[in-house]
Amino acid sequence: MKTELDESVCVYGSGVLLKHLQALMQEIEGVESGAEDIEHIHRMRVASRRLRSAFSLFSGCLPPKKQKEWLRQIKQVTRALGAARDADVQIARLQTFLDGLTLRKHRPGVERLLLRLRQQRQRLQPGLQDAMRELQSSGVLAELQAYLTPQAARQEQVYLYTPALYRHAFTAIAAALADLLAYDAIVYQPDQVEQLHAMRISAKRLRYTIENLAPLYPSGLKPYLQTVRKTQELLGDIHDCDVWIAFLPRFLEEEKQRILDFYNHTRPFSRLVAGIEYFCADCAAARSQHYENFVGRWRRWQEEGLWTKLGQEIRAPFFQSAPGGDRPKAGANREENAQDEGAA
Repeated sequence: MKTELDESVCVYGSGVLLKHLQALMQEIEGVESGAEDIEHIHRMRVASRRLRSAFSLFSGCLPPKKQKEWLRQIKQVTRALGAARDADVQIARLQTFLDGLTLRKHRPGVERLLLRLRQQRQRLQPGLQDAMRELQSSGVLAELQAYLTPQAARQEQVYLYTPALYRHAFTAIAAALADLLAYDAIVYQPDQVEQLHAMRISAKRLRYTIENLAPLYPSGLKPYLQTVRKTQELLGDIHDCDVWIAFLPRFLEEEKQRILDFYNHTRPFSRLVAGIEYFCADCAAARSQHYENFVGRWRRWQEEGLWTKLGQEIRAPFFQSAPGGDRPKAGANREENAQDEGAA
């Protein structure tokens, strides 16, 4: 949205942007220190994504020359956090699997894979620390905070709940919803790995769009937000399994070559195969279960007309007015945002 937006849109948007910026800044120290609590990385990654979503929603309210650099820096942070977070999730998943193994023959392969993932995660930490230092030294956070703070402070002086703001919210949510529903045909095609992953990304965008605008509506759009979160979660579970299924054969080949280079033969490799193949089979079974769960829920949501109801609710403010110019009671979604940040 490149055009200049209404004052109510920009004051509201500044508050949204500032909230996500502050959430991001709170996690920098924990991420940079390499704290054992991996949730620092997760929370900062989610905050960076929410901030980027809000940038898109309210870009017309930001100075064009500045916002390009601001967004570039935030994107760099998201990428740096993404690799570390993905590794943390994989390590946690594999450790849980290892802890549940009952046959000794399965342990060597899984233990070797866990070792390689932990080594990879250690190699990522210096780059992550560099990204945190660059972000702080760039001055982007201070600039953005200085710009947004006085704008957001005007919320007590400016009436926010204008037709312009609701029109902006309707347009944004409707567009994100249409993008998600465009994937309806591939829901029932389990082999469409890339398209199901693209649908997950679309669900994530819709989720962040709704989160940023839900306080405008009396219900907080709560049932729809919960459904979109579940859609993202289920598609994320499917994608995680797809990543493992594609990665594990490559890992075996790479480990075989590594052993050959070290020993000049591959005899130690045989003891690793059983565990990796067993884990791969577990991932395939889990993938089938997650997929069936997703299809069942998606079909039920469609039969209930959930998405149609969402469209009707975001359209309703065009036909209603708050008596006496009073602000409608906004949906209380802030606590929900602070709870389940997952599937991000």
